[in-house]
Amino acid sequence: MSASSARLSLIFSCIGHFYFHYFAAMYFTIVIAMAADWDRPFHDLIELWLPASILIGAASLPAGRLADIWSAPGMMVIMFLGMGAATAACAFAEQDLVLTGFLAMIGLFGAIYHPVGISWLIRNSDGSTGKKLAVNGIFGGLGAAAAGGITGLILEFFSWREAFLLPGILCAGTGAVMLWCVATGRISEGEKSARKNNPAMGNGNLKAFCLLLFPMFAIGLLYSTMQAAMPKLFEEGLIGLVGGNLALVGAMVAAVYVAGAAMQVVGGHMADHHSKKMVYVICWMGQIPLLTIVALTGDVMLLTAATFMVVLNNSALPSENMLLSQYTPERHQGLAFGIKFILAFGAAPLGVKLISWVREATGSFEWLILGLAAMSVLAVVVVLFLPSDRPAKFEGETVPAE
Repeated sequence: MSASSARLSLIFSCIGHFYFHYFAAMYFTIVIAMAADWDRPFHDLIELWLPASILIGAASLPAGRLADIWSAPGMMVIMFLGMGAATAACAFAEQDLVLTGFLAMIGLFGAIYHPVGISWLIRNSDGSTGKKLAVNGIFGGLGAAAAGGITGLILEFFSWREAFLLPGILCAGTGAVMLWCVATGRISEGEKSARKNNPAMGNGNLKAFCLLLFPMFAIGLLYSTMQAAMPKLFEEGLIGLVGGNLALVGAMVAAVYVAGAAMQVVGGHMADHHSKKMVYVICWMGQIPLLTIVALTGDVMLLTAATFMVVLNNSALPSENMLLSQYTPERHQGLAFGIKFILAFGAAPLGVKLISWVREATGSFEWLILGLAAMSVLAVVVVLFLPSDRPAKFEGETVPAE
């Protein structure tokens, strides 16, 4: 791969990460305005995202496999075009069924990004993999932040329809630009064998891979549940700070995710220079007290704890991705990341359903968030059983080749 092609690959991978997290989170702010416009309860409308969240997880495995056997850049082009068109189409929905269908298409095309974009980035990295993953992660965090901030502003000055239409057009346009870059040879597939230049890629460890499955699921459930709940949590819990103003709610959500995105650089640096397992353990341990504070407090304490909770969640991702790559044979990288994101994003429907159930039963988020804190305790225990990640030592069973 040429230097210019590698740079363009990094650029489009980062842009794709931004778009994915923007589109995956914007509905949770839009739905607050839709509930008023359609005169429907919040817990009814948020369930319309359920098929999308299922597809984000379920379609990850075939997307990763297609990238392994066909083309990672080609799959990325499909993601940009499909996700953009589906998002723009949501603006014209008048009924639940139609909106649910278009939201589901966002999930289907969005499922391409993580198993394809992340493994593509790791494969084309020739060193400082943690730093590159952190930069990529910053774009994802900024996407989640923008989903609150930008969506809140659009809702303040326009309507929920423009909140779908404008970003959808922009995403589809990005896909057209990437298609041109691929068609003209400016972006190529890249080297299929990058292991010798990339110490983050390992020889495979089936036992460690299986142990990693639970914390990958748990971090996905934690992230998606809190992302879906946060706009409503802030609207109610920060009443002394935002007074129910949706633009301010969106700005607060944005600030939390900007902070989380920025701290991925620290997480990536730590993963490059220290034990990835230990970095991962520390990030998980910090979630336990922070989630408890989020559940039981309000206003400044809630905002502060939520910010550090997202910071640790995002900071864990470079080490998690590097551990996964280390535990997976090179030829199965796309497949392994597909499995990861089936688990991580497959947890999202459960998170949405839990929000709906708990809100309907209790009228608050308290018991839901305390449950996430209890899950974090179990995740810490499992991560402690992962093998040492000392360089050039790969223990246990090797994942069988095809």
